[in-house]
Amino acid sequence: MAENIRVLIVDDLSETRENVRKLLQFESDIEVIGQAGTGEEAVEMAQQLQPDIILMDINMPGIDGIGASQKITELVPSVQIIIMSVQSDPNYLRRAMMAGARDFLTKPFGGDELVAAIRRVHAKRPHIQIAPSRQQRASSNVASAEAPGIPEGKIVAVFSPKGGSGCTTVALNLAVTLARRGQKTILVDGSLQFGDVAVMLDLKGATSLADLSERGEIDAELVSSVVQVHKSNLNVLLAPPRPEMADVITEENIKSLLETLRLSYDFVVLDTSSYLTEKTLTMLDVADRIILVTQQNLPNLKNARLFLDLTESLEYEAAKVWLVVNRVSEDQGISVKNIGDILKRPIIMEIPTADLPAGTSANRGIPLVMGPNQKHPVSIALIKLADYTRRELVSKQVADGKAKVGAQKDSGGIFGRFFGKREQAGG
Repeated sequence: MAENIRVLIVDDLSETRENVRKLLQFESDIEVIGQAGTGEEAVEMAQQLQPDIILMDINMPGIDGIGASQKITELVPSVQIIIMSVQSDPNYLRRAMMAGARDFLTKPFGGDELVAAIRRVHAKRPHIQIAPSRQQRASSNVASAEAPGIPEGKIVAVFSPKGGSGCTTVALNLAVTLARRGQKTILVDGSLQFGDVAVMLDLKGATSLADLSERGEIDAELVSSVVQVHKSNLNVLLAPPRPEMADVITEENIKSLLETLRLSYDFVVLDTSSYLTEKTLTMLDVADRIILVTQQNLPNLKNARLFLDLTESLEYEAAKVWLVVNRVSEDQGISVKNIGDILKRPIIMEIPTADLPAGTSANRGIPLVMGPNQKHPVSIALIKLADYTRRELVSKQVADGKAKVGAQKDSGGIFGRFFGKREQAGG
């Protein structure tokens, strides 16, 4: 039988502490082990009692909830903190998360909301364990070629140069299926300004990629404190909650994060933006495979052709880019066969059109491969795409297919890299 979740309540008002205790008293898996009335007392009791969860009021005399959370995080890193406050200002949320809090409850809150937050935070407490073989490779910097028996995590980016092509639907259903197949998988919402993964998976965006960029060196333990856990057992890193917060994430942050995730997961799935920025290009550079999503119309095919031309200029291996045609319909003027001929690439998967099931899935926050439409042809195609990905990247010993990024990387962005190669070729 699993042990109870041990909770410490911290609030300067005894009436509030007692009300919170009463909300939890009938939960068989939650045990209130103590109450503290000040930040100083909370720090002392956290060290003595070693609770699983601390419910921390943000406004207290002396050391406030932010200061107490910072000290407790340093002294007892295993403790997970949920901040309670009457203030719902985003600045409070940001300060709380920077202090080490894992969730934020706005007073007054109900029992269901409180219990759900406690169980959610406890479920996603730091638990990522790097397999010994991977950990050994990371510490000794041994290349995969020198240790052929050690599988390395694979990074798959889902990209389309045309917005609205269904990249997020493809990415999240791919990731969910891989997770349900027993692969340790994380989905990263790389559409940093306007990511939709949180909505489409019905996840609360308490933490995001922005939290990682502001906390120094990125490691597995830090990542585990920020990820959301979907009911499919998929780990998720969400995009920042506001567009302007994307600016705090740098290309260096992205590269460091992805290499860390590669050591901790079997699969890292990236849902990328259709706008080709340096940040997006960094994701594509690091990826082992790029799933290029297109559709049966000229604007999509034109943009796909331009992107494929760019990948050749950047010296991506041809095998690195997989072509997928989404929303396939016989009513479209351009056949799938013609698309392969036009783009001069094999098509690895055709995903049929399914506007109604796909729209319903997005609105309900339920992936197609899990919901009532999981037997629909579009769901079956998405499952086949995941199985193909797993077979090609895990079961077979395929070429690495990474981009050959050299000195041109820093020669002035995308155009500098492109024209730099032309000059080398004497163009």
